[in-house]
Amino acid sequence: MKGISIIVCCYNSAKRLPETLDHLINQVNSGFDWEIIIVDNASIDDTNKVASDILSSAFPSTKFKIFIEPVAGLSNARRKGYLNSKYDYLLFCDDDNWLNENYVQIAFDTLEKSENIGILGGFGEAVFEKKKPEWFDTYQLNFAVGVQSSSLSELSKTETVYGAGFIVRKKIFQKLDSIGFQSLLSDRKGTDLMSGGDTEICYVTKYLGYEIYYSNRLRFKHLMPEGRMNWQYLKQLHYGFGRSRLYLQAYKHMEAMNEIPGANLRYPFWFDKYIHQLKELISLIPNILFKLNEIGNDNVLKYHAMRGELYELRRLRSKYRKIFEEILTLKIDITLGKLNNE
Repeated sequence: MKGISIIVCCYNSAKRLPETLDHLINQVNSGFDWEIIIVDNASIDDTNKVASDILSSAFPSTKFKIFIEPVAGLSNARRKGYLNSKYDYLLFCDDDNWLNENYVQIAFDTLEKSENIGILGGFGEAVFEKKKPEWFDTYQLNFAVGVQSSSLSELSKTETVYGAGFIVRKKIFQKLDSIGFQSLLSDRKGTDLMSGGDTEICYVTKYLGYEIYYSNRLRFKHLMPEGRMNWQYLKQLHYGFGRSRLYLQAYKHMEAMNEIPGANLRYPFWFDKYIHQLKELISLIPNILFKLNEIGNDNVLKYHAMRGELYELRRLRSKYRKIFEEILTLKIDITLGKLNNE
């Protein structure tokens, strides 16, 4: 059905929701249908009540639903929203995203005009709860903030976009469901900062034959809470990036190739990669010796990302090759699905 379902995934969001929902309620709308879906992902605060009170008192035309997803994880919450959505386009708005008043209108018009676009991302502008850290601009993309394309065009094709404020065609999820797709990345769970689910869905969307685009007309403010604006949190983020990198590298490899790497190696594939990564980490140590607590040191972040990658390699061990096998199977299933639809 033509329209946009705005899905807001929440975890202990009672304090952040009022501003976010106020911006959603005040969206400009030229006549298309839309709804707001709140997914309470195992919160232990008043998220559900706050959302209900605000949306119940909004304009009569504002359609909303509230669901509880008891299984922690952003991917689980997004799926709950998708399964209960009504319209063709799904806009995933984080609980700390304040969308400009024309955001939903621009998103709808863009996807209506361009059937090749599977995912559309926008521009997040940081709003700081307290003081902006000196290092922030260098690493702003890590916080879903900033430009997502080097092109100066209003609308430009890109490899991936961050998940804050991105819009996905519902038929992508429906097609993936039809072939039994299972995400390899559960994404963030509470204080577990392993991420990558946004990038994973971008890769899979390209497997399906769609393209990823960025629009610099889609603008939103992204709240940067004081508790995350510190170097220690950024180090934890990079550790999580390292863990998810293994899966994303596999998707990237299989995007270009239809063969599983490491077939001719003397040692198990995971072990060969582990030794290679361990050597890289050891070579980095002289650059960070006595500097692990130095704020703004990029090598320190690389070190923590490598630690995360090595941890995930150890944890996977013999399952590492299976990741590539699953992705290859996914590509084959998608191809067969396309052929069957022709």
